[in-house]
Amino acid sequence: MYYLKRPFGSQAANWYYTKAYLGAVMSYAIVIYKTYGPPQANLAFVHRLIVDENVEYLLLAGMWLVAKPMVVTLVPFIVFSLFHVVSYTRSSLIPVFFPGVAAEVQRARQGRGDVRLSMAGRVSKLMGDWSSKYHIPAMREVAVWEVAVICTWTVLGAATLQTSLLLPPMYFQFLRLRYALNSATRAAFYRV
Repeated sequence: MYYLKRPFGSQAANWYYTKAYLGAVMSYAIVIYKTYGPPQANLAFVHRLIVDENVEYLLLAGMWLVAKPMVVTLVPFIVFSLFHVVSYTRSSLIPVFFPGVAAEVQRARQGRGDVRLSMAGRVSKLMGDWSSKYHIPAMREVAVWEVAVICTWTVLGAATLQTSLLLPPMYFQFLRLRYALNSATRAAFYRV
């Protein structure tokens, strides 16, 4: 909605920008809580958080939430959201409404006999196949976007005093951590 409203004025668009990042912060917080549970006061817990990419993106979403809106920063979160919605729909929603679909798709994947998939089974299989096929290429392109486009936009924004001077060093720290922990980001640096 932000990109659709942007041509008609920044005020209306910025409302959607804020909501998008509030949604991203809440989503990542929920994922992190579901993964690790309540916070613990020990170094092992802190270390697991530091190396988790969901924590990195939670902090990044928080940074973009409080910074002046930058149109290019939403693209990675849109891509991540698309894959999360597809995965959640396939693994959580479809089985609730169509309980036998998971077993049906599993039988079809194993090639047992002549398994005919129901409509829900075909949709679930299509979502799984689509996600498997496009997830890695999409993450590669997101990494290139983060390295080339967002980094450049952040530096130019600070150089022209359109954004905070703190954004580039904070974003560079994010990229530094991504470079150390993510092969797609390393490949993106080489590609760019």
